[in-house]
Amino acid sequence: MDTPAWVFSIVMVVVIVIGVVMQIRYVKNKKEAMETIVKSLQDFTPTQQVMGVDGKSGIAVDELRKKVCLITNNDNTVSQRIISYCDILSVELFEDGTSVTKTVRSSQVGGAVVGGLILGGVGAVIGGLSGKTETSGKIKRIDLRLIVNDTKAPLHDITFMDMEYKKDGFLYKLSINQARLWHGIIEVLIKRADAEEKSQEVGELQTEQVLGIPSVADEIKKLLDLRNSGILTADEFQEQKAKLLGTNRPTV
Repeated sequence: MDTPAWVFSIVMVVVIVIGVVMQIRYVKNKKEAMETIVKSLQDFTPTQQVMGVDGKSGIAVDELRKKVCLITNNDNTVSQRIISYCDILSVELFEDGTSVTKTVRSSQVGGAVVGGLILGGVGAVIGGLSGKTETSGKIKRIDLRLIVNDTKAPLHDITFMDMEYKKDGFLYKLSINQARLWHGIIEVLIKRADAEEKSQEVGELQTEQVLGIPSVADEIKKLLDLRNSGILTADEFQEQKAKLLGTNRPTV
């Protein structure tokens, strides 16, 4: 006697439901493992945190200590990195691989490193999310990408959505709002780091002025005058200039 078609349909539905439930539990366990690591960290108290919907990565912020924890979970092996606000060079929001918004450190150091990464050896990796968004009114993925001041692992991606939803649907709006929130949080950290760096530079300049310490630019100008007057040769000028730049200020 042949088995009715509706029996096969029920069996398939049950199998699919079991698979979905198992996947949800699997991702939940991965998220909990990352959250446990964050809770166990010494000298780090998270004020805000979020784990990706795929359970592969997350981020936590300690506003008191001005630190950020980047968490990854690969094959149930959880790892973490704690960095300073100042080590965040940029944050970018993607929809289906297309950049939606981006914030970059305004400092010369940050700009130089970000530019080097984009044009350097890892350019292909950084471009890995680039693509074209379909005009179907649906989105499959939402990712947030951080570039940090670490040549061994400069990228940290967090997935906020990895299933196709309509752009006017509740789940898409929920995901994009959370992603935008975290883009805003990281943007605030970047702005704070820029402000602190500028404040430090102003403080150093004021100290030099009070103590009468000549700046590197002033010293180079004096050397230039000596070269133009013939007291220094061109080679001597370059040698003394290199000493000033190498000893009085760290080169980047």
